[in-house]
Amino acid sequence: MRKQGTMINTFIAGMALLGTIALPACGLGAEALTMEQRIRKYFDTCFADLKAVADQQPDVDTFRKAMKPMADKTAGYFGGTLIDPEFVIQEVYFKRDWLARGYDLKKVDQLVAFAKAMKEKPAPQLSEPGHGNLVQPRLVAMRYPVIKDGKLTAIVSVMIRTEAFLEAVGLDKVKAFEIWCQGKLAESNGTLSAKPQKMVIDLPSNQWEIRFDEGK
Repeated sequence: MRKQGTMINTFIAGMALLGTIALPACGLGAEALTMEQRIRKYFDTCFADLKAVADQQPDVDTFRKAMKPMADKTAGYFGGTLIDPEFVIQEVYFKRDWLARGYDLKKVDQLVAFAKAMKEKPAPQLSEPGHGNLVQPRLVAMRYPVIKDGKLTAIVSVMIRTEAFLEAVGLDKVKAFEIWCQGKLAESNGTLSAKPQKMVIDLPSNQWEIRFDEGK
């Protein structure tokens, strides 16, 4: 039971962390693209996969079946949840995370604004890369609304290991990089030069500024 408690604490801690700053690993296969094009294509693919889950209007009985294709194809897939309109977890993809059922994500300060925005104007959401710790991997989270008869009935969510995102877009191969969100440094590696390359990318319900130096 202690092991299960540790696992679920890790799972919920990850969701809390992802509210402040949450990344999946959907295939790209386009080395000739620029960094910005690879990042955009990565998230376009991931959100298309998540939309395919939401379009099935899953409930607690069908969620795992609906999510399975995305879980199987997505490198670095850490977990998925079915959330109700009040931001309470109703079902989890991996049975190991069963204790998360019934957890109110609004208890996490960083997720309150996301919950409010989803209820007032349902739309896909992307958080920022989470830093992680000794027991919590670095993750990115995405959420997609489930709409029926024009009303929000649920939200499907995935959490992906940050390393998988970095590898997919090539940021793991640069000399140094930083990812900024809402004026805060969310993820970094190495030390940037005085004049790094910069890009600002508008993403679902979020905006990232990425700075990087090519080479190793």
